[in-house]
Order: sequence, then C-alpha cells, then structure tokens
Amino acid sequence: MYHRDMTTGRAVRLEASEQGGRQTAPLPQEIIVIDDDRALLELTLLTVRAGGYRAVGFHDPLDALMWASDAEPTCIVSDLKIPGVEGLDLVAAFCALNRHAVIIVSAFVDVRMTVDAMRLGVDDVLPKPASDESLIRAIERGAAALPAVPVREDVAFTRRERQVAELMLAGNTTKQIAQTLALSPRTVEFFRASLLRKTQSPNSAALAS
Repeated sequence: MYHRDMTTGRAVRLEASEQGGRQTAPLPQEIIVIDDDRALLELTLLTVRAGGYRAVGFHDPLDALMWASDAEPTCIVSDLKIPGVEGLDLVAAFCALNRHAVIIVSAFVDVRMTVDAMRLGVDDVLPKPASDESLIRAIERGAAALPAVPVREDVAFTRRERQVAELMLAGNTTKQIAQTLALSPRTVEFFRASLLRKTQSPNSAALAS
C-alpha cells in the first residue's frame, strides 16, 4: 500500500505497524466511488458506508467527473482500469480539480504506476481487491488531509485536455483526435466533456469562440 506524504509529495509504502490508530475525519460531502464493475461498486459502497461515511457510486467516469466538479472537497475512490478511458488520464482529470483527495484501487499496481500516480497528485494507491480495513484507513488519511488540499478557483487543465483542446480548435473530429493521440473515441469524448464543463461552454463551437 502506498501513500503520498503531504509534506514531500513522495510515495511512501505503509507497513502494517503504521496503519493503526483509527481517527475518523467527518466529511460533509459523500465519498465518490468509481468502478465499471457494478457488483464491486456496490461492495465498495457498502464498505465505505459501514466505515461511517456517506458515499455515492458511479460506473461511468464522465458522470463521476461531473459530480466531482461541483462537489465540496471529499475523497474519490477510483478503479484504474475502466473501459474506454485511459486510467491515469482519468485520475489526472480528478486531480486537476485541485480540491479532492484521490485514492486509486487497482489490480495493476506496480512501482512505476504508483510513482506516476503520485506525481499527478494521487493520495493513496491500494491493490485490488483492497481489504475493508485498508480502504477505510486510506479514506481516513485522505479526509484528514483535505484541509491541506488547495481549493483553487482558477481552471486547471491536464496535459491530455490541452492536447484535445488544441485539436478541437483546429477543427478535428473525435475520430481524428483519437487517431492522432492514440486514444479511444470514448476517451476523447471524456476529455471533450471535461473541457466544456471547465470552461462552461455549451458546445465545441462556443469553446472555439
């Protein structure tokens, strides 16, 4: 299990002896849980609620991003491999909101992925399936760190969002953008919607104006 040290920003591996000392931090906002597997999503929601937190679940990452964009600071628990959206691109979109603690739960955890995730701003990386105890501990750490998470009013864009925006403004279609960036059309649509949301533009034409 890896956790981002809020002082240094480095990934720190937590040993069993360091994971004790329960300290529940209340949150006014529901925990956001994202998993494309509906059965696992429901199990995770049950775990979070049994830990004393309110939670809302999404199997569609775009719906989750729309919710997170308007939500008060909270913890986001997300699977990394969701069909149609590149894993770290999805995480980067959540981190770019600059207000939430982000926790990854993935069956594909390795050192390189963990380091890349921490550089994006992820707070915790847990192997999947995560034990109930380790998940609640990660949420507690994220909740406790929220006062230190900057809530910025300026709009922050991820690298992928900037790439998609440039190609959109050049008049490229979703299919052309997907081919240029080696992404799936669904991933491009995800970032297109994210851009429109962040810029409060009603459509792509308005974004270009």
